[in-house]
Amino acid sequence: MIFSIMGFHPGKDELVFEKCIGLSEKELIPVMKWTKNNEYVGADFRLTAAQASEIERLAFISFPEGLDFYLTSSE
Repeated sequence: MIFSIMGFHPGKDELVFEKCIGLSEKELIPVMKWTKNNEYVGADFRLTAAQASEIERLAFISFPEGLDFYLTSSE
């Protein structure tokens, strides 16, 4: 599974940022608080500021300021 972060300006639906992150399901489960197997398949998850910050820390990357972020997955 490949996870990516997508960023949008608030109130807009135009994608302005996208970055693949090198994190596994196992690393993202505590951040996203998933409770079911494969809960992440076929869904986009809006990230809270705390979740985005934790993903930045775990993946050693920085996201642009002022965007709404979503976590998505693909195979």
